[in-house]
Amino acid sequence: MTADETMGPRKDIAVIGLVCTAHFFSHFYMFCFAPMFLLMQKDLGVGFTELGALLTAYATATGIGQYPMGVLVDRIGARVVLIGGMTLLAGSVMMLGIIPVFPVMIGLGFLAGLGDSVFHPSDFTIMGANVRPAMMGRAFSIHTFSGFIGWTAAPPTMTLIAHLWNWQTAFIAVGAAGLAIVAALISQPRLTSAGGKLERSNAAPAKVPGFKLLTSPPILMMFLFYFIVGSISLGVAQFLPSALNQKYGLPLVDANMTLTVYLFAGAIGVIVGGLLADKTNRLDVIASLGFAAGAVALTVVAFFDLPFLPLAVIIGFGGFMIGIISPSRDLMVRAISPPGASGRVFGLVSTALSIAGAITPLYFGFLLDAHAPTWVFLSSAALMLIAIVSAIGASAWRGRSPMIEAPAE
Repeated sequence: MTADETMGPRKDIAVIGLVCTAHFFSHFYMFCFAPMFLLMQKDLGVGFTELGALLTAYATATGIGQYPMGVLVDRIGARVVLIGGMTLLAGSVMMLGIIPVFPVMIGLGFLAGLGDSVFHPSDFTIMGANVRPAMMGRAFSIHTFSGFIGWTAAPPTMTLIAHLWNWQTAFIAVGAAGLAIVAALISQPRLTSAGGKLERSNAAPAKVPGFKLLTSPPILMMFLFYFIVGSISLGVAQFLPSALNQKYGLPLVDANMTLTVYLFAGAIGVIVGGLLADKTNRLDVIASLGFAAGAVALTVVAFFDLPFLPLAVIIGFGGFMIGIISPSRDLMVRAISPPGASGRVFGLVSTALSIAGAITPLYFGFLLDAHAPTWVFLSSAALMLIAIVSAIGASAWRGRSPMIEAPAE
């Protein structure tokens, strides 16, 4: 075995580990606010509406920043954008503990969300340039899995630190941990530079007009696909306990336990999905089968009165099948990205997740206020069927688009 052959797997592991650790913190910070709300409310003298505004500021900045950050990735490089965004995010979270003045905290929340907008365009561009194609599916699945773990780790970590000291110390400590990751990113330029020999093209960025790129059929279909995936994730995950409580009369503990099963099964599905994505180039087939199975599972939950154990198993199966889709989803975007434009494309389609985060809670909340929990599940199933059409359409249009097939000049 040559030195290059040995270095290939080692570099893959190092690149994936570094990028996914940063992504872990991205998701960790999303969930680090809410566990502190009761303590913050008491100390700052604000209500939950004001505290909710902190989350709104964060999410709004993330949505606004996705596409511009993708443009920056393509123009100045993913490494610089990732380091800058991670520094802004971790530093803003740390400052929440140093300056506990609520109007200032709203501004810091916005800056944190702006920093959080860099991860999808930067991470996928870096991995696309430095990870071998044979490992790409697994790399993308580990990336998604690291986000799931970040979500899971945030509440107990913040609660423990706040219990030992206070909520300000919790924000300072986790912010400092993120800045340590920034130092690691800075120290490893060879692992985080985009444009290595494994990138699909080393040519100059494709000369594609921005508007023409945004409105090409495959990219619009993937935008729709991301929007639907975000809607399903938010609709099912955020409203599952309440919907089960209304429909089945499940106690809140059992309903939350079912949500845990759903999320855990989804995380396992992400890993399996990465293995499948490395075995076939028919990513649209994986996505379609995953959504079809998930739609069947949610339809069964909607129409049948199930005991707790079968209910948890079926919902867990649905979560597993939806999780399988995530690596193929991201690889499909990479496949339709013109050479030199992956940052812009990932930034654009990731914006759809933020839009879904703004719209979907209103719709599902309306359904529950109307005492129509069955439609939470049926609406999610219907969205999955639309997602199948968008996945197949994006794949079909890919071969017809001269922007994607033509090499960069």
